[in-house]
Amino acid sequence: MKQIFLFTSCLLLSFTCVAERFFVTPNGASNASGKSWAEATNIQVALDRATASDEIWTKRGTYQLNAAKGRAATFVIRPGVKLYGGFLGTEVDLSQRQAGVFSTFSGEMGDPTANADNAFTVVTMESSMNHNSTLDGFLITGGTSRNFKEGLTSGSSGGGLYIKAGSTPSNHLIVNCIFTENRAHNGGAVLVDSGRPSFINCKFNRNAADFNGGAVYNKGMASVASPIFRDCIFEDNSSNSGAGMTNNGSNGSASPLLIGCDFINNTSLMNGAAIYNIKNDNGETEPVLENCSFVGNDSILGDDVSGNGVTRTIADKARQNGGGNLRPTVRR
Repeated sequence: MKQIFLFTSCLLLSFTCVAERFFVTPNGASNASGKSWAEATNIQVALDRATASDEIWTKRGTYQLNAAKGRAATFVIRPGVKLYGGFLGTEVDLSQRQAGVFSTFSGEMGDPTANADNAFTVVTMESSMNHNSTLDGFLITGGTSRNFKEGLTSGSSGGGLYIKAGSTPSNHLIVNCIFTENRAHNGGAVLVDSGRPSFINCKFNRNAADFNGGAVYNKGMASVASPIFRDCIFEDNSSNSGAGMTNNGSNGSASPLLIGCDFINNTSLMNGAAIYNIKNDNGETEPVLENCSFVGNDSILGDDVSGNGVTRTIADKARQNGGGNLRPTVRR
């Protein structure tokens, strides 16, 4: 009877009972069990096997996509899977990881001197129900989402990370990550299709977009895409508008919360050197800024934050908290 009870409990609490941990190294064997560092497998095998609540521990080093799959290849994180990077390969507890050590996910393919043959999107986070994923301790680089097709879809947006929409809003966690030298038509480093993911202690530098969102594009079009950014740095990103971030709340909502973030030396060709906001009469774009700073950002219009949805109340509060030279403009 006791055995039957335990079996039934595991069925009811399956996420706790069947959760697995996979160990991964850059040279891990595809036929290895992945149950320990000594039996480490490769990243693609671990991603294919992992399901909600499972963990993947990755040793520091560079992980590249399978070039045979073409530019649409991407590291897919299934809903609820937790990825941790930056291990030396001896740890038995997450607390043993050293600060400032990362595992690198690269979109580099083919000619290392060219970007045109790189993967469109390096990492894709899927969303489903209430399964929230974690991405912790990674450097993501080399995504080039520029297929010359219109729209805010995979292949044209989110060079480093594409957070896909799900049946319910996601609350993924992205922490201690660096997004650098990614490119896209929109959302050079990150495209948030919908949801409320949290970016904590992340850095976005030297990412570029042809149009909007040099680092991040929050796509709240007929949906809600209002992430949280805490203690993040946006530096040396570039775009046509919104070099640090673009929020599009057309027929939806894109109102991120930014706490303790720094925007440094970002450059937009037109407006919104740091943040650019887009909305219509049926949408909402009202970013909330707390203790954020703006230094050395540049655009033709000279605004750190510009576009629809920026109120003078928010701008004044940001200025009082070290928000820099904010001169919001409203365009209709």
